[in-house]
Amino acid sequence: MGTFFQLVLLGLTFASVLPPDFAWGTAIAAFQVEGAWNISGRGVSIWDYFQDFPGRIYDNETAHIADDFYDRYPEDIKILQQLGIHNLRLSISWTRVLPAGTPENPNSAGIQFYNDLFDALLAAKIEPYVTLYHWDLPQVFNNLTAQSTWLDPDMPNKFNAYADFCFSTFGAKVKHWVTMNEIMSFAWQGYGWGIAAPGRCSPSVGSWCEQVGGGGNTSTEPYIVAHHALLAHGLAVQTYRQKYQALQKGKIGLTINTRFHLPWDSSNPDDYKAAQTAIAFSYGWIGDPVVFGRYPEEMTELITGNRLPEFTPEQSALLKGSFDYLGLNYYTTDYAQWTGEIGDNYWNDGRYNVSPYNKTGHLIGPTAQSSWLNVYPQGIRGILNWIKNRYGDHEIYVMENGVSDPGESQMSEEEALNDTFRIDYIYNHIMNMVDAIVNDGVRVKGYFLWSLIDNFEWADGFNTRFGITYVNYSQNLTRAIKNSGYLYQSLIGYLGTHSFEEAQNASINAITEKPIISPKFLSP
Repeated sequence: MGTFFQLVLLGLTFASVLPPDFAWGTAIAAFQVEGAWNISGRGVSIWDYFQDFPGRIYDNETAHIADDFYDRYPEDIKILQQLGIHNLRLSISWTRVLPAGTPENPNSAGIQFYNDLFDALLAAKIEPYVTLYHWDLPQVFNNLTAQSTWLDPDMPNKFNAYADFCFSTFGAKVKHWVTMNEIMSFAWQGYGWGIAAPGRCSPSVGSWCEQVGGGGNTSTEPYIVAHHALLAHGLAVQTYRQKYQALQKGKIGLTINTRFHLPWDSSNPDDYKAAQTAIAFSYGWIGDPVVFGRYPEEMTELITGNRLPEFTPEQSALLKGSFDYLGLNYYTTDYAQWTGEIGDNYWNDGRYNVSPYNKTGHLIGPTAQSSWLNVYPQGIRGILNWIKNRYGDHEIYVMENGVSDPGESQMSEEEALNDTFRIDYIYNHIMNMVDAIVNDGVRVKGYFLWSLIDNFEWADGFNTRFGITYVNYSQNLTRAIKNSGYLYQSLIGYLGTHSFEEAQNASINAITEKPIISPKFLSP
């Protein structure tokens, strides 16, 4: 008899299915929300530098003020309390605590800010999950050459010194550390496409890369960057385990982004191979080294020209097992089609193409404001099972999951608060995650919705909104909770007091006890 039916017959509630310490949370990142870019001794980051070049950010917007979380975090903590959310994932701005990038001259004002923030969160019974690197590298490490930023072989040691400083300074208050956010994203977007800081790419890819980033090599640099970032992660985990973990009793890991992939032609075995290869080239690129101490065979076999670095035996030993949990950032799914064509960069080295449309022209799911994001809730269950099947029975945290509501930035505030698209997305993704926990036995320990508040979405500026809280950028950054925030609040409470079967069969209106939308449920 399956787990689901055993639980129903025993009359167990959803709360008894989840681990007792299951973490429901939301997420933000320093550069995207804090603002206060030149206040109280904060140093310049590569994103401060990058955003000032015309044409790099939508409408030439900047994060100089962003959501002014630096000054308004007490208000945002009250929103968390109002919604009954007891966990917040956030990041430390490297240059706010170490303006020159190194620990020799720390910034007391920046340290005080984070101490005050952590104290306020803990006083409100909100647990901080802290990311050390969410893309805002100190600009002092960027000299626009192929030996600077994450291309610098010494960058892992520089990151480790920063991490050591944070563990020592904040570790008494922080019990959940995330070393790196989405290595694949900043490696490829920052050094392959040049659309993110530091803006490096080959001349054939982007004409701006020479001026903004000092040039680049799309074929080789993303692999070097990821290699160094992985070593940085490994060193930081080693430092935490050797010096701090026994006393501070925290956990440490990293979070990895990926799409789920389905075969473009469901009758073609090669397209099934393409789908599996695509996941290995995204989650596996980072996951295999930290679990197994090596890159995926799919990558070592397909990437030509000795462009994928190799780990020394010592580096492999450093990385293997360098996690207490595995993090997942999941947003969307697409179709993969095998081409068999030898590639020359990360985008085509896997010898597959991806598309939101399959062979018959079927669109995999509704398109969000973000053109890359098509809604496919079943994908979160699929990728959670992929992680379990590939790596074994490890703890997993969904560190990011969310959606940009189409056209929301062009709506009035009143219209934007009724974010039905996001409500549907959140409900169906959470229920598919629960399926993975209950029916498939995946050890998911937490779920963090992106994002608590609308924020600066990198190259999209403020034109793309992911928040469950509306930020009015034309009226003094006032906040207003969207219906999706209330849905999330109600869903957390409902799932803690009703059986899994009841939750599956209930309507969103029943869960919230008030009409929000006419739900368009997607079959699991």
